[in-house]
Amino acid sequence: MALQHNHETSTISRSAEKPLSSPFGSSLGKINSYHHVLAAFSGAILAVTMLGCGSSYSKTAITIPTGQTSRPSLWVANNENVVEFGPTELSAQGSTAAVPELVVNSSAFAAPQGVVFGPAGNLWVVDGGTMHKGGNSKPALLQFTSSNLAGIQAPVAASPNITVNSSAFVFPQQAVFDRMGNLWVSDSGANAVFEFTSSQLKSSGTLAPNITLMSSPAFSGPLGIAFDSDGGLWVSNHNATTIFGFSASTLPTAMGSTTVTPTTVLSDDGKQSIQSPWGLAFDSSGNLWSSNSNTPSSVVQFSKASLAGSGNPTPAITLTSANVSGDASLNAPGGLALDNTGNLAVVSTANPFGIALYGTSQLSAGGAVAPNALLVGDVTTLSSPAGCVFGPTITYGSSGIYTTSRSN
Repeated sequence: MALQHNHETSTISRSAEKPLSSPFGSSLGKINSYHHVLAAFSGAILAVTMLGCGSSYSKTAITIPTGQTSRPSLWVANNENVVEFGPTELSAQGSTAAVPELVVNSSAFAAPQGVVFGPAGNLWVVDGGTMHKGGNSKPALLQFTSSNLAGIQAPVAASPNITVNSSAFVFPQQAVFDRMGNLWVSDSGANAVFEFTSSQLKSSGTLAPNITLMSSPAFSGPLGIAFDSDGGLWVSNHNATTIFGFSASTLPTAMGSTTVTPTTVLSDDGKQSIQSPWGLAFDSSGNLWSSNSNTPSSVVQFSKASLAGSGNPTPAITLTSANVSGDASLNAPGGLALDNTGNLAVVSTANPFGIALYGTSQLSAGGAVAPNALLVGDVTTLSSPAGCVFGPTITYGSSGIYTTSRSN
């Protein structure tokens, strides 16, 4: 199968996938394969932070079923489908052949690249399409409601509730919601970031972006995208060695195309701190996490203080690949996500296509740290994973709703 990732600057071979495991503590009861837990029954309300590639620091109030775990699930855009790894899989230790709790297939999918949960708790899938490489499938933003997802039982395919196309799209890959519920989409093929208002996202259609954000200096394959706690927008240049930061005051508000000079430009420090960056996410302390999909296949953390101005900051933390039962924990790391307690998930976009899960205690020293869990193997169904995000756990056949409230 042809890969859809915008990974032209990487020279890493890709082959058969493997299984993963997770770093979140005690083991939980196994839910049947391809079943899904909808965190929306009667029960306690828990504030859960969902941070991911394309996610800002935000809190989600999820109604937890009585007797169910309060931990979120990890959702992964897998190029041909979307998979959910539930709390059971995320509680494993070591190298684990993890079976997804939910596999979302849809005839609407061409090449899912990113996943993000909206303010109303609906799942949005950024589908890059195939037109950027000569195919016929259009890029799209696809919304799936909790009811859509809770009704899935393999091999039944899901139908999106809303489909948004745009002639502006070339190869969109990641997205993030702002405080107002507007969706900002990074398009590595168009070298632009597009904003669609919350009102535009209420129904299907072929839409012109409300805002087209261009940069001077120009974007170079914009991919990772995240808001900081002050409302500033950060974008990684996948085809370069830079990350741009735009303060909230510089972001355009008027409809149309606007070129903006970044407030902050982070550049490689000469020791491979920024190499074809992919995923971006802020932790609760305002530090920025970024994945380097080219050599050295690392994940770095830039301290909040180092983000105050342009320069070549040395990362406060650098995580490099470790050997876990014969598999590399990091190989062309792509999407990354932080959960509500600071655990980190990192997707490898090259063989063995694993998901490394680090506990908070593992993130302080850096180095070749073996993650608490590595989800890897054929049963994971991971073949070309890209973006990921922590979100509500959804179980087949469950009823109810979950609501979200954002605080970024």
